[in-house]
This record gives sequence, C-alpha cells and structure tokens, in this order.
Amino acid sequence: MKRLAIFVEGLTEQILVRQMLQAVLDRNRIAIQTVKITGGHNVRMSFTVMRAAHVDHRTDYYVLIYDCGGETNVKSYLMARRDKLVANGYTMIIGLRDVYPNIEREDVSKLLRGLNHKLPQKRARTCIYLAIMETEAWFLGEYKHLKKVSRKLTPDFIEKQLGFNPRIENMEERDHPSIDMKAVYQLAGHDYTKKRDRLNAVVSKLDFQYFTHGLAEKMTSIGKFIDGLEHFFKDDI
Repeated sequence: MKRLAIFVEGLTEQILVRQMLQAVLDRNRIAIQTVKITGGHNVRMSFTVMRAAHVDHRTDYYVLIYDCGGETNVKSYLMARRDKLVANGYTMIIGLRDVYPNIEREDVSKLLRGLNHKLPQKRARTCIYLAIMETEAWFLGEYKHLKKVSRKLTPDFIEKQLGFNPRIENMEERDHPSIDMKAVYQLAGHDYTKKRDRLNAVVSKLDFQYFTHGLAEKMTSIGKFIDGLEHFFKDDI
C-alpha cells in the first residue's frame, strides 16, 4: 500500500483535496485520513483526527491530510513530521497553501522558491505547491459548478454584473478570489463562507474531471499540483 502525506493550509484545502481524490479514484482503493495539527514552536504539537480512514484488503493508497491551520504553518509542520512519515513508509510528502494575504503577486516566484529551497528528497519526493492567489480561484475557474448553485450564474451574467468572466479569463489573475467568490454567490442570493457545511456543499458541486484535466491545463497552479499528485498515483488520475 502506497502512502502519501499532504499538508494543507486549512479547512478549504482539506475538503477540496479529500473530495477530489475520492471523486477521481475508486473509493475502494483509497483510504483518506484527515488530521488537525496545533501547537509547535514552543508548544508541543498535538494531533486531532477529524475523519478516520477505512482500510481493508482492497486499499491501494493511504493518504494522510494534515490541516495546518494557517499558510505559514505548512512548511514548518511538514519539516517537523517528515522524518517520522518517511520512517513509516510514506513515499511522497507535499504541501498546499495560498499566496494571499501576506505575499504580493510579484513575489510569488520568490515565495515558491523559498518554500522548496533545500527540501529533503531522500526516500520521499517532497514539494510545496501554491494556489494563486487563493484556493477560491480554483473554484471560480471550475465555473460549470456555479449553475448548480443557480441557473442564472452563467459566465456572461457574472461578467455583466461583476466585470469578469470565469470561463474566458484565468482566475489565478484575480487578486482576491475569495471576495469574488462571495460576490458571485450573492448574485444568486446565497452566501459563501469558510464554514465546513458550506465548503462541503461547494466542493461537492465541482466537476473534478474538468478540474483535473481541462482546468489544470488552463491554470498553472492547479496544473503543477495535479502533476505532483500524478507522480504518486501514476495513471489513476
């Protein structure tokens, strides 16, 4: 059984990655456990299992998703846990975090280089990926799901009301995608929040075949993240 660990910024990324992997892989073949990390630095780290994995004889892949509770924790937690994960048989360890709010767009390349500078690779491929500028850019890029929220939320209607078209434009180029996401939902009388129930509802509407193929070709940050996963899952994604 192959083992993968993913350190994500927070609840949004945790839910997205879990549902994406469950959607594009046979659920009998993959077991996913989500864990919340707290502490660190001068406080002992603690781990809370948010959703336990179900493993049986059909399981080919075991994925451990760590919710790091903030973008600045992703690398530090990954580095703190890497040796133990490698010792327990994990062959890939990756991170995923937003750029916003602490980094300007012109500094994205510098941030990415810094996050991956001298990351150890021995016995486990290790890399940190960015969602530019926020994970909500990926949600907006998968514009097809918006019509499941309301039939009125077509790309043309959004462009007329808000001045951008998620079908034509690259949503990575939006500076504050979470604000855009909230504005789009409000056009249909709905609210977009970072609460678990709302995030589950949003992510469950995504077309993950388009997300991992068509959209990954259009949006660089998704493409790099999917490419990284493909190194682990090979031909399954």
